Amino acid sequence: MAAFLTGGCGNDGTLVVAVRPGQPGLVTRLPDGRYSGFDIEVAQYVARALGYRDDQVVYTLDTARADLVVGATDRSRYVAGPYLVTSTDILVRAHDLSIRRPRDLARKRVCATRESAEPLVRRFGTRWRQFFLAEANLPAACAPLLASGRTDAIVADAPVLAGLSAQYPGRFRFSGRSLATERYGIATGTAALRDQVEEALRRMFEDGTWKRTVIDQLGALATRYTTPPSLD
Repeated sequence: MAAFLTGGCGNDGTLVVAVRPGQPGLVTRLPDGRYSGFDIEVAQYVARALGYRDDQVVYTLDTARADLVVGATDRSRYVAGPYLVTSTDILVRAHDLSIRRPRDLARKRVCATRESAEPLVRRFGTRWRQFFLAEANLPAACAPLLASGRTDAIVADAPVLAGLSAQYPGRFRFSGRSLATERYGIATGTAALRDQVEEALRRMFEDGTWKRTVIDQLGALATRYTTPPSLD
């Protein structure tokens, strides 16, 4: 039951989970206000393992008020996982053959969040950022720019790019080599809660739920993630 949890969980009978907005494939807000996506399925499994019903889980975009933060990559906190190891990739228009590898972006207009753009800024310099980077708060904001030709590529994590591509069937494609490796975990407030979340993830890996969730939520990329990652 939820009563054994630490770090603020269960004080009012709810579990507050912070999620990342604008991440198609990982986190999508539905018209009725509910959320769906790979991160959400992971959060729901963990919440149930911790003793919460689905109607006791509250999602927020505010990490400061959350008991759990899904999709965390900050290793300075108590982070369970990873539950997914993926990569930062490049998405271009389907018929644009001028971009085949990261170095081809040196004179191309790129849309990305500040975090996703960092590998390119390190490679091409701050002047490239000034003249060629359209910095977005959310990856989802980049898709209309690519579709309309106002940018030449989107740089984001592979599951997000797959989600964006699904919104524009046949118009985009993956291009080039990966820029960086990304590890998604679940940040908690204490070591004890981290260990409980880690055990829930272990069960998700072992009982087949993780693999089914990959197929259901990341179908276009399912062949990339054939086995669960090793827990730290």
